[in-house]
Amino acid sequence: MAFVNNKTDNNFSATGEFISGLEKLQNVFEYWMDRFAKAGSLPSDSEELRLRKAFLIFLAGTCILAGILWGMAYLALGLSVSGAIPLSYSIISGISLLYFFKTKQYNFFCRGQLALILVLPFILQLSLGGFSASGGVIIWSILSPLGAVMFAGPMRAAPWFLIYMLLMVVSGFWGGQAWQQNQLPPAFIVSSFVMNIGGVSAIVFFLLKYFVHAREQAMAALDREHQRVRQSLSLAMEVQQNLLPKTNPKIAGLDIAGKSIYCDETGGDYYDFLEVGQPADGKIGIVVGDVSDHGIPSALLMSTVRALIRQRCSSFGQIDRVVSDVNRQLAADVQDSGRFMTLFYTEVDRPNKTIRWVSAGHEPALVYDPATDAFSDLDGSSSLPLGVFEDADYTESHRQLSPGQVILIATDGIWEARNPDGKMFGKDRIYQIVRQNAAASAADIQNAVLEALRSFQKDTRLEDDLTLVVIKITADH
Repeated sequence: MAFVNNKTDNNFSATGEFISGLEKLQNVFEYWMDRFAKAGSLPSDSEELRLRKAFLIFLAGTCILAGILWGMAYLALGLSVSGAIPLSYSIISGISLLYFFKTKQYNFFCRGQLALILVLPFILQLSLGGFSASGGVIIWSILSPLGAVMFAGPMRAAPWFLIYMLLMVVSGFWGGQAWQQNQLPPAFIVSSFVMNIGGVSAIVFFLLKYFVHAREQAMAALDREHQRVRQSLSLAMEVQQNLLPKTNPKIAGLDIAGKSIYCDETGGDYYDFLEVGQPADGKIGIVVGDVSDHGIPSALLMSTVRALIRQRCSSFGQIDRVVSDVNRQLAADVQDSGRFMTLFYTEVDRPNKTIRWVSAGHEPALVYDPATDAFSDLDGSSSLPLGVFEDADYTESHRQLSPGQVILIATDGIWEARNPDGKMFGKDRIYQIVRQNAAASAADIQNAVLEALRSFQKDTRLEDDLTLVVIKITADH
């Protein structure tokens, strides 16, 4: 038993030493790959391009060394023509490598190396008398299409592989004579098969191993970056949610409910409730906005408009002046960016039963009067969205209100939402829901619309942000 244990320990020791040796070899390999990447890269290169250049430099350097060794071996055997072919390759490839280090012309260097690696082993094979007589030296040509996959991409590698297969077919049927009197000794031919196949296999193994290792590192770095982005988006979502009203306002004679739902972590929809005078005055300002597109840029623009409106509304009494001033400031900030924001700004005066509004390219608000069972629009006179032109004109409109009326201010993400069949939710469904729930509270009407929308969409992902503010004029006290 002791003998068996000693033998087992020796086996483990030998295996451990072998693995340790492979790890040291891998470390040396990675060290030189890093040096190659720095030598052949430009500061503007992506990590992927740096990796490709490092692979190509390593392959070229390996083949240069192999060409020198094979060339000297053939010359030692008296095969001057065959010896000159790999030595010529090493000289040409070495010159192109130095030229690449100086000029950084990657495409020229890549195509030249792939062509040399593809063709010269075939020529060398012909000079030795064919596939068997050369010890299968053409196997080195497989490094060309494999390299093309790494250096040029799968689609561009296809022609290189087709040429390689053609050369292999020709090699299989070629039975010509060697180009010199001497031939390879039988023992050397067997050794050549072993060294050619083994050498190419080793190069492919280390390239693939390093490639997979580098890819895993890149994926790990990408995953860390994604985590940082998700954390940033989570923080941005929290900040943006804090910018929206936390509670619905309590105004005598008014029942108001508002809500925004974003299709991403952050969005460009926005609503706000603004103080107008004293709470006992029974007045309130309500703003609903929709920034073009969604995501972080739209959220930033939304927060900018919110700040501008809150700053301006405390200075001006006329809401058209507020909107015009905000537009001038925003247009100066977003010029040439192509971004804009639609806005519906309204002020409800409950004691005087009036509503004033300004629309900056926003969809008209809907007004339902249960007394007449009719819908009407609070139109915006075709005004432009905010941020398009600094000198755009905005006109204030007004109308009387009656108890029981329901006002809906929304963004187009609601009626333009689609179900799995591609059909839009539309405004007709909203009309029906409001009619059926006209006697309910503003919050119940809002929830009924959003629940119907969720049921309509089923599992379809939201494509746009949703915002809905419902204002109900309650009875006089």
